[in-house]
Amino acid sequence: MMEKEKAIWVKNKIKEDFKDIDKQDLESFFEELKNNNRNYSFIGYYNRTVLDKEKIKFGEFKRQWGIQGMTKEVYDFFDKNYDKLKKEIVKKKNIEDFFRKYCSRERKEGSFCSKLFHTFLPSEFPPVDYHIRKRFNLLNEDFIKAVLIIKKGYGLFIRENPKPIEMIRKELSKEKFSFLRVDELSDIRILDMYYWLQGRLERMKK
Repeated sequence: MMEKEKAIWVKNKIKEDFKDIDKQDLESFFEELKNNNRNYSFIGYYNRTVLDKEKIKFGEFKRQWGIQGMTKEVYDFFDKNYDKLKKEIVKKKNIEDFFRKYCSRERKEGSFCSKLFHTFLPSEFPPVDYHIRKRFNLLNEDFIKAVLIIKKGYGLFIRENPKPIEMIRKELSKEKFSFLRVDELSDIRILDMYYWLQGRLERMKK
């Protein structure tokens, strides 16, 4: 399939996943964010760095996002060049070029790159990991190509299917979910959070 067709497939997969979901399912599902200390801790970190725009310290960034294989040499480089690299991401919004320049070479940190772009551009780039790629049958795809396919697929779903997003937002607007700060989250983050939590719950069952 061409990239456009793959993006449509992603959109349709999301539509299928949400087809029979109801409010009670969503409420009990997202309760797991409160019931697991690791998940709850990460939400706090996400809020500080993405919503409050706290400056990233990349050793903590690696740990909080569960990024594997990122060496101290790599995150030292990003710490030292933080302002320059952030400006480049926000101005150019070109994840392929950024990946080639700073993340490919010997390291191939596609997951790190996608999470960094999401941190600075949360309404435009999803933070893709292994589980998300597997969910959308993109494990054989180049990592950054997979990010762009999922980005497009999310965008298509959000534009064509506003009701599921509205339903999730309504459920997460309840006081017990106030720690999520749902009114400040992008639609892309709403979808990502659903699949991110789904992946964590599946891994916990193994």
